[in-house]
Amino acid sequence: MPLPLLTALLWGTVPVLGPPPSPQPQVVVAPARALESDAARLARLRSLVEAAEQALEAEDEDTAEARADEADVLTADWSPELLRRLEVQDLLQRLKEVQEQLSAEAPEAPGEAEPGLKAAEEVISLSGEELRSELEKVRVAEQGATYDFPIDLNDKVLTWVSLFTTTKRGFMENALGRASVYMPMIRQVFAEEGVPQDLAYLAVIESGFRNEAKSRAKAVGMWQFIRSTGRIYGLTGNAWIEERRDPVKSARAAARYLKRLYEISGDWYLAASGYNAGPLTLERAIQNIGTRNFWDLARSRWLRTETKNYVPELCAAILVGRNPGRYGLNIVPLAPYVYETVTVPTMTSLTVLARCAGTDSATLKALNPELLRGSTPPGSYTLRVPPGKALECLRQLARMPAGKRLDFQHYTVRKGDTLAKVAKRFRLAPEDLLDANDISARQFKPGKRLLVPPAPSLALDARDLAPRIERVKLLGDRPLEPLPVVPVDPGPGGASTPTAPGAPGTGIAGASPVPVVAETTRPAPATHEPSIAAKVNPPVAPVATRDPDQEGATYRARAGDTLAKIARARRIPLGQLLRLNPEAAKALHPGDLVQLPGFASAEVPKGAAAAPRSHVVRRGETLAAIGRLYGLDPKDLKAWNRMKGDRIQAGQRLRLTPR
Repeated sequence: MPLPLLTALLWGTVPVLGPPPSPQPQVVVAPARALESDAARLARLRSLVEAAEQALEAEDEDTAEARADEADVLTADWSPELLRRLEVQDLLQRLKEVQEQLSAEAPEAPGEAEPGLKAAEEVISLSGEELRSELEKVRVAEQGATYDFPIDLNDKVLTWVSLFTTTKRGFMENALGRASVYMPMIRQVFAEEGVPQDLAYLAVIESGFRNEAKSRAKAVGMWQFIRSTGRIYGLTGNAWIEERRDPVKSARAAARYLKRLYEISGDWYLAASGYNAGPLTLERAIQNIGTRNFWDLARSRWLRTETKNYVPELCAAILVGRNPGRYGLNIVPLAPYVYETVTVPTMTSLTVLARCAGTDSATLKALNPELLRGSTPPGSYTLRVPPGKALECLRQLARMPAGKRLDFQHYTVRKGDTLAKVAKRFRLAPEDLLDANDISARQFKPGKRLLVPPAPSLALDARDLAPRIERVKLLGDRPLEPLPVVPVDPGPGGASTPTAPGAPGTGIAGASPVPVVAETTRPAPATHEPSIAAKVNPPVAPVATRDPDQEGATYRARAGDTLAKIARARRIPLGQLLRLNPEAAKALHPGDLVQLPGFASAEVPKGAAAAPRSHVVRRGETLAAIGRLYGLDPKDLKAWNRMKGDRIQAGQRLRLTPR
């Protein structure tokens, strides 16, 4: 299949089946100026992607990461129509490949936990007696179970079953414990979208069922959507909300994306592989090999090891996840994700809403993980509250004066203040401050009294807060048509989950069909639930604190510095740094002054900067002089840069760290 046609099919610009539509008169819906603007943005994106690829080929990871970050920021506010264009999709796929290569090469920070279980290393398959023993264990565990996702019991799948029950047992127990919170909801959403419900266990591999998961390749949420793909499938994000972190909305987007991939490929293994590697990468491999069989593709060099592992991991996760007790896993079930919804007409603080609902702000954050700040966004917002609390919350809000809805700070604009300066003082973007007060930049004048919203808040793990939620009937986020049967996830005992009436059942070797249960059942509550009297204290990362001496501070760039590198060292959002230094985003030279926000990390000493990883040779410099400048041995510099002699030239970039 030609790649342009595949892209058109993927993003819905060409129907998969059916007769061609009747010709329609061409209508121009945008002025020429808007088209020119789109063309300019497309040209800018192409230049950034090409620059990142060239830097990656030259092994200049800092420049490649900086250009990739700029491209990510550039596309943040693009419309879904622009993102669906074929040339844009091709560039975004190339950008994703650059980010994934950078994330694979980047060293893992101390204490940084892998969000999911996407194995990048090759796994040695079981053989001989171990393989026969594992096959027998699986057949015994799966007796009477049926699946709506095809499962091949080959050596690759059985090897991952063995890993999930031995070396990776702890990860699986934690992931399946979190899964018990969301699995009933996810299975219902997948059933409504016409996707195999067993694909819900894809979230084990992607994130371990963590809404707050974020990969080094900028994928976010339980289903690990990158920004552009998430927006195409209805997940928006701004300074107030990030819908990729919402469990219900992201589950529906994942189901629709998987369904689209299946419509194109006609095979669920290829659809899952496309979810991991990208459909364009998978189609290139298919064209080079000449087969659409996943196992043949997995034996070739055209797929990354992570993608080759992906389908075996998914099959093993379904086998173990459906019957964890039969595989010896100890799963502590948590209360399911249930809620009622309340329409909040205007921006309101979570602390105020918590008082109205008779709960606490931590519970509201757990039910609404898409919220990035301590309030709802400007305008109307549908808030989730604990079951049984919606009516009282609405009554309290109806009686509440408008001035009591926000417990924000107040600030009066003084003479000499600028919008950028005030926003920087409170660790906000200028547009956030304007949105919170419903004013324009021209209305920002001395004497104006402003409401200052809270800074972005840290994500909370729903696993820690789930015991606060009562076990009641599941309520949907959007109006949903009722199903004949709402499938449920098995309890820790490992009982098989029946499929809905009419759903296809795929058996495995040694398994027999299980009769469909006529009535919906729900697992019994755990005998011993954690006490809710104790305060939940999740681990909190170092919080940025304001340094009075650093208001409007600057940093003088050193050799090898980039904005992305400075942002990481200072723990400053890259987008904020780009807004403060638009010229430096294009080119940053040693000695340039970089404007910093008026906040410094509690763990980063004032004025400190990360040691440079590279150096651009200036005219007249020698290898020995550069070694003295950084306290390095010239022999090490030669080894790290694969140099045979001592000759260097102006403009050459030298690595200052081992590979």
